[in-house]
Amino acid sequence: MAKIITLFSLIIILLIGDRLRAFSYSTVPSPGESADEYSFAWVGLSLIEDHYPIAWSGLPAYKEHDYQKINVDGLFNLDPYRPPFAIDKPWFDHPPFFGLITGGYSYLKGARDFIDARTFLIRRPMLKIGILTTVLIFILGYKLYGSKTGLLAALLYSTIPTAVVSSRLALSENGYIPLFLSALIFFIYYLEKKKNYYWILCLVTSSIAFFFKLSAVSIFISLTLLALYYGKEQKVWMIKTLVLFFLGCVFLWVVYGVYYDWGTFIKVLSANSNRFYGGGAEVLFQAISQFKITTTKYLTDGWILLGWLSLVLVSVTEFKKSLGGNILTIASFSYLIIFIILGSESYGWYKFPFYPFLFISIARMLYRLFSEKNIFVLLVFVLLPIGTSVHRLIGVEGFQQYVAIFRLCAVFVFGIFILNLRKRGKGVQLLSEIFMFLIFAFAIFFSIKEILFITAEKWISVT
Repeated sequence: MAKIITLFSLIIILLIGDRLRAFSYSTVPSPGESADEYSFAWVGLSLIEDHYPIAWSGLPAYKEHDYQKINVDGLFNLDPYRPPFAIDKPWFDHPPFFGLITGGYSYLKGARDFIDARTFLIRRPMLKIGILTTVLIFILGYKLYGSKTGLLAALLYSTIPTAVVSSRLALSENGYIPLFLSALIFFIYYLEKKKNYYWILCLVTSSIAFFFKLSAVSIFISLTLLALYYGKEQKVWMIKTLVLFFLGCVFLWVVYGVYYDWGTFIKVLSANSNRFYGGGAEVLFQAISQFKITTTKYLTDGWILLGWLSLVLVSVTEFKKSLGGNILTIASFSYLIIFIILGSESYGWYKFPFYPFLFISIARMLYRLFSEKNIFVLLVFVLLPIGTSVHRLIGVEGFQQYVAIFRLCAVFVFGIFILNLRKRGKGVQLLSEIFMFLIFAFAIFFSIKEILFITAEKWISVT
């Protein structure tokens, strides 16, 4: 019966998440706000049609740029002074696998020219990838902490504004996040079943992710650290096979470059490694405190700050003490190293791979706080996202009519807190549980309201 309830709950969460993700998906974020979406789709289209990688880049490594005003999504109607796309070939900015997904889908739907690859088309696969990611977050949370934590993490990923809005973008990070999660899940099965083919599946998924974007090397780093910690007598074999798969990926990437244009390939790699270090010395501070979605657009979200706090708490209290603490810490740290090396805080999507681990950490901490009846900490936690959501929905002026209710609730919470200090009866515990459930339900409710509030017209002024 418990499994049926869990499955039914997951299906409901998936349906809610899919509806929220599909709401204004082609217009929020605005088309062209991240022109990389077009770049990935175009390289996929060109590989399918011309068997040659062509897309926009603008990196100085390319011999000459073909500047074109490709009026996809009517971008140049909206802004005639928008800089034209610098079309480059052969395009080596990133490996081609993700482009084959978005470009391939566009091709199947009739797109033959770059102008046909509109956000309405190229973001459609992301809606399905979002469902897959939600399922994998549930599975990982379930394997680490149980079904309740898994469901809670899946619910958070399906209703948190930043998660929903960012998952609509047709960018390679959103493409390899499911592969990152799959690799970790296969590793857990390897530990449980002691079957070598699960480790091979870890390496296969990591290798596929490598050809989505090179930053997916963080998955190999995660598996290396996990193998060193859990490998025991199989440690040497695990590391050897991992190195073999990784070198195979590098070899195939080099072969791809040699096949099309070795000289340009090397120049592009060099140009990418010498990009402006946008985060500066405060790269970590910006990653935690700023809420970028694209290069210029911010979406302030208390859930993300709560996620970082939760991840730190999970790491401090559970690292080297539980499988969940180890995997969340190692996976997050591995990607953090790549994030710092790339120094790409100016690109909001470089933070997307952190999100599944942040949300599982939130779910873990909320479950612990609920189990321990820690009203004070739970209230502090949940007020972060409630505050940012309500502020976006009604603003400071609109909030004034609710100040009396807000203050009354604060007094009520204080009263429950005092009762918990003085009495431990079932009635007090039940009252505490009802209150904690209601405040979390309000947080989810306001998050959903916020997502539905952010239409294309509202998105322009969102910060």
